[in-house]
Amino acid sequence: MVALSSEALIAIIVIVVVIVIIIVIILICCLCRKCEQCAKWSRRKAYAREEEQHERQKTERRHQFDQAETERQAARDQIRAKYNLNDGKSNVAVIP
Repeated sequence: MVALSSEALIAIIVIVVVIVIIIVIILICCLCRKCEQCAKWSRRKAYAREEEQHERQKTERRHQFDQAETERQAARDQIRAKYNLNDGKSNVAVIP
């Protein structure tokens, strides 16, 4: 077997350590890039979820507004019929 001097052994160890450090740095860079892509995807998904919730709330508010408007219109029609302010239209039922 070939006996290695201490200087050669130290040089080999240094080279191996440098190679391992370079490999680790490359892996970290690749993983960070991939994580950034995942983060972008995750943000898009969160924005989509937020937008969907906003649209649902908007639709719900619109529905409540339309319902309240219909109720107000019915109340106005009843008042017009009660005080005979419907310009001769008799198609509105009077509720005492």
